[in-house]
Amino acid sequence: MRAVHLALLACVIAPPVAAQRGTRAEPVRLTLGGPPPVVRTEADLRAFLDGLEAQELAVAEALSIESYNQWKGATAHRAGDFGRLMSDFATRKDYAAVIERWRGRVKDSTLARRLTLHRRDLLLARVDPRLPIRLIDVQTAIQDTVGQFRYAVRGAQLTGTAIQSVLDTSGDRAVREAAYKARLQIAPHIGPSIARAMRLNDSIGRAEGFANGAAAGLYGATLDPARVLADLDAFERATHDTWSAVLERARHDLGVERLEPWDLDLWLHRQEVAAGAGVEAWPQQPGLARLRDLMMAVGFAYDSLPIDVKVWDVPTGGITFPVRPGFEARLLTNPFAGSNFYETLFHEYGHALNFVLMRPDLPPVFLRGDETPLGEGLAETLGHFAYDRHWLERAAGVPADRALALERIGKLQLLAWIRRSIAANAHAEISLYLHPRADRDSLFAASYAKFVGLAAPGELVRTRDMFATGPLYYQSYLYANMIAAQLREAMRADFGVDDLTREPRVARWLTDRFFAMGGAVPWPEKIRRATGRELTAEALGRYLADAGKQEP
Repeated sequence: MRAVHLALLACVIAPPVAAQRGTRAEPVRLTLGGPPPVVRTEADLRAFLDGLEAQELAVAEALSIESYNQWKGATAHRAGDFGRLMSDFATRKDYAAVIERWRGRVKDSTLARRLTLHRRDLLLARVDPRLPIRLIDVQTAIQDTVGQFRYAVRGAQLTGTAIQSVLDTSGDRAVREAAYKARLQIAPHIGPSIARAMRLNDSIGRAEGFANGAAAGLYGATLDPARVLADLDAFERATHDTWSAVLERARHDLGVERLEPWDLDLWLHRQEVAAGAGVEAWPQQPGLARLRDLMMAVGFAYDSLPIDVKVWDVPTGGITFPVRPGFEARLLTNPFAGSNFYETLFHEYGHALNFVLMRPDLPPVFLRGDETPLGEGLAETLGHFAYDRHWLERAAGVPADRALALERIGKLQLLAWIRRSIAANAHAEISLYLHPRADRDSLFAASYAKFVGLAAPGELVRTRDMFATGPLYYQSYLYANMIAAQLREAMRADFGVDDLTREPRVARWLTDRFFAMGGAVPWPEKIRRATGRELTAEALGRYLADAGKQEP
């Protein structure tokens, strides 16, 4: 799940620094929340950015901790308050004017990169500052509602995690249907707010100079709507036949005339059980011990890394909070069953590694980390270990043929997740911005049918809280898996090994090429340097080629 890309810095303001110009000293230090100082030289500019970034990251530390508490279920948090303070930086017209004046004029490449990132942030200065504040308030309220909501299922009050457990394990089809449709109960509580947040996001994006909110949101990830829709369509075509065969197998195995969305999770869970041949390959209880053993085997100093890991019932798969990149991170991972638990745990630990292995002496703006495609891609590079047959053979204690069968089922789970949860939602979200006057339910249903291959039950679009709280984020996970597959292929080629799960060079390879430098290098360039080529879907296609392949 998404990491909270909010780095932090202690709230300590450096003593004033003055530059001598003739007989008069002019301050170059940015006072707390004050107007920009006179900026006449690159040295002045660097000092201005140092001050701005220190203040931004001081607020971001508080926001990160408050968001962590919010996600753990606290109701007296101050996430909204600190979110508004963060917005105050990005809407400063006087700061934006300094950045714009110096754009393209600096010789130092690091300073130029800092300007690029700040200019992107300060596009918000073109907007009525009341709009982002309203958006933050709506987002905070939605997140609070989702975190506290309980779904009524046949007299029981269930969390979203508990509903997923019913879908995974209940052999009673009527119970599964009731659990699945119970998710619609939250629609009246957050649906209108989701629509409002999307309208605000669209207005903000247009005021920034973009065609719509989707174009604005994707710009920060070095993407655009046309490219994302094309990549989603290409993924759909590439996996269409495999997925259609999966749906038919599920229908046949379950003995139903018409397959419904509440049937798939049970069928997928049964595939995992069958592939294990009596062995529970992904038991939850030893999960953290297995995480430790794997991370140490691939070269990470697990016991000395400042990463706090908690298994917690959160409203999504998991989430990671950078308390101070280079020094500390906290993660929450959902107590799912089966391979989903391990994939999410390993993925979130990948986020945490990314944050604590950044060089702490970087300019603070680089401590935000990479844009979302690579940030999620690095996490997913660790996540893919959960399905690795080499690791399964050792961790689950199964023979090689069983480990291979389990790996194929793990890949099938991944394929199902990308099509059902990622591609369908990403396609629908972008389409909603491109066609704002279209019927929202019909548009969502079309995207759902395209990627899931089944009819969407009810007004699901009104339950998609991430459309509001994490706008234009879903597609990050498609690119994340493209990145993970390409990076893992590159490591195997560089090391001359097939089994990465016992390769201690993995940690250094990822740290040197990605983690350590934070956001100092654009994410497409990092991938080119590390793998020798642009990001493509070829490696992911090879990775998923045997997803769910049946044994002869």
